[in-house]
Amino acid sequence: MNKGSIKIGVFQIFSLTLLFELGTALVVNLGMEAGKDAWISIMIGDFIGVAVFAGYTFLYRKFPDLPLTAYVRKVLGRYLGSVIALGYIILFLNLAGRDLRDGSTMLVMATMHRTPLFIIAMLMVLSSAYVLHKGIEVLARTSMVFLTLVLMIGLFSSMMLMFSGSINLHLLQPVFENGFEPILASVVKQNYMFPFGEMVCFTMLMPYLDNAKKGPWIIATGIFVSGILLSLTMVLNISVLGSDIVKRSLLPLMPTISKISISDFVQRLDILVVMVLIIGVFFKMAVFFAAALIGISELFKIPYRRMVYPTALIILFSSMLDARSFTEHIDEGGKLLYTVYPFFMVLIPLILILVTALKSHFSAPRSG
Repeated sequence: MNKGSIKIGVFQIFSLTLLFELGTALVVNLGMEAGKDAWISIMIGDFIGVAVFAGYTFLYRKFPDLPLTAYVRKVLGRYLGSVIALGYIILFLNLAGRDLRDGSTMLVMATMHRTPLFIIAMLMVLSSAYVLHKGIEVLARTSMVFLTLVLMIGLFSSMMLMFSGSINLHLLQPVFENGFEPILASVVKQNYMFPFGEMVCFTMLMPYLDNAKKGPWIIATGIFVSGILLSLTMVLNISVLGSDIVKRSLLPLMPTISKISISDFVQRLDILVVMVLIIGVFFKMAVFFAAALIGISELFKIPYRRMVYPTALIILFSSMLDARSFTEHIDEGGKLLYTVYPFFMVLIPLILILVTALKSHFSAPRSG
């Protein structure tokens, strides 16, 4: 890809980060292994996510013009590095396909009951492909518009819940009801990987930042703010529905918003959740899609735009063949969160950091 022709501004990368992190996490029962303390586990996962991203930033400072798939070869050698780079491309394709399956299935369950799953998935991935064919900077600019819409929906929904008297903060008590162990289990099994550890894909976008100095700080701020928003959303869900209902619900934000009823005038606002879901899935899948495209283009020296639609087909069919049922899909994803994903999102970057630091230390000129 021609780095000089693509520039992503600081506000654009902030909005893209926020929409990516909110993604499907905003509407699902995130962190509910911790029960009514889920909001605490989300914030702990958020802090860990920012710390992990600091590692990505260290590597970016060392290789500001290279995506992850390029500097992994520079650090670990051509052959081993190429194998790992290919692994990251497969990871990004897998995550894009899984998010597409998540989003399309949730839409069928929420509102489009008679629409074939394949049709919804095809429309979503083709719309992402169209935007990415226009350019990654187009996706980044578009995110600013949709982030404004998502934040307006969130503010409006929160105000309506307060005015309708549906919020009962006593449902959040007692804090640490079962001690710290369930919170820690939730963090380890889910919250530091989903959604915060998935920011590894931004290592593919960072070489295109317009402001190399401020860009990583802006992304880290976006991660932190997204954690606060996700935590507040879970506080709303639990304080409206109670932790038992939230834990059993696949899309707890839907019944939470459906509780809004003001004088039989303002009600049936479920469509707002559907809008947020569509926006979140689109941008999260599109970022993974873009990361895979950049990796393919860089590793195999194939023009970026030539691979957009073939890659879209790979993502589409991988989402359909991912699992026989949505239950199996969720179970498989839960296992990947603490088995495969940490290897790519934490362990390999940590090895790269250590090797890079050692090389810098031993190659530094010594006085005397």
